[in-house]
Amino acid sequence: MFEYIADLFIAVLVPFLALSAAVLFVMLVYLVLHRAVDEVQFKRRKRLTQQYRPVVDALLQPEHLAESLAAIAAVSAHHGPILEAMLLKLLAVSTGSVVDRLSEGARVAGLVEVWIERLASYTWWVRADSARALGLVRNSGALPLIFRALDDDHEEVRAAAVDALGLIGHEEAIPVLLNRLGDESRYQRVRIVEALREFGDAATPALVKHAHDRPADAAMVADILGFIGGHVAAEELKTWMTNTDTGVRGAALRSLGSIGLDDEGVTIALKALDDHDASVRAAAARAIGRARRQDAAPRLASHLDDEWIVAASSADALRRLGRPGQDALKARVDDPGRAGDLARQMLWERRTGTGEV
Repeated sequence: MFEYIADLFIAVLVPFLALSAAVLFVMLVYLVLHRAVDEVQFKRRKRLTQQYRPVVDALLQPEHLAESLAAIAAVSAHHGPILEAMLLKLLAVSTGSVVDRLSEGARVAGLVEVWIERLASYTWWVRADSARALGLVRNSGALPLIFRALDDDHEEVRAAAVDALGLIGHEEAIPVLLNRLGDESRYQRVRIVEALREFGDAATPALVKHAHDRPADAAMVADILGFIGGHVAAEELKTWMTNTDTGVRGAALRSLGSIGLDDEGVTIALKALDDHDASVRAAAARAIGRARRQDAAPRLASHLDDEWIVAASSADALRRLGRPGQDALKARVDDPGRAGDLARQMLWERRTGTGEV
């Protein structure tokens, strides 16, 4: 019985070992061949990159533009991926007229048509890369397709479409982006804000209209205006200080502080120090502090006994106001409770330089 089992074991084991050895040999051969192919492809990419480097670099020099475009037009379609990688790498770090020349090179190479076609790919990363590429070349002709990509099933494609619209900078994209601000489950709000930031004050009218059409978004829009707006946004935000919504008034003050207070803005902020809502009063104090309005020191000092958020914001603002603010804080260092604590803390930060001044 024992001999039978041993013979059976050997009969099974030998073929198994032979098969395992064969499989391992095949895997080894595959790995060696795969490594060899990768090495050949790497050397080929390196050689072609060196070959086309002078052609692409010539795009950076206006006097060699025509010569470079002619050379790019003659590049074999098989070498398109090499040229594509080189152009996109430069486009990602370029601005101004250099972008125009690189974009023209991509157009002449037929890459724009390739990227437009790839937007319909079944593979999400191909769609995402194509949307970003069209953004990098500022191709406004692809706007309808990029608008469609905003509703893609994959989040990375949607994100790439948002980035592309910001880079292209066409005003048609502003309302399209705004309409997606409220859907945080599908869109990253910070990414949309960054895209809108590329438009600067040109986006202000559309943002204001959006806030009027959707009052629930007004506070959010006010905050966005602080990131992207300038004089036009500031003038609009001043009118929002009469809004009955405390969130809107607070956001408007935060944005006015970010943009910068002029004399009218300071008057509005000083008035807001008496707002019935503590968050609005705190926003007013911070805006005045950022404006470095030294004549506001007495008004700010009077709020060191206010609610904590207002008192802390007023103390920090006084710390920023130079000698008048320092004198106002010194006058309160012996006060009991919150006012004295804040005054001593702010003066200590001024002496040690631990706070932003």
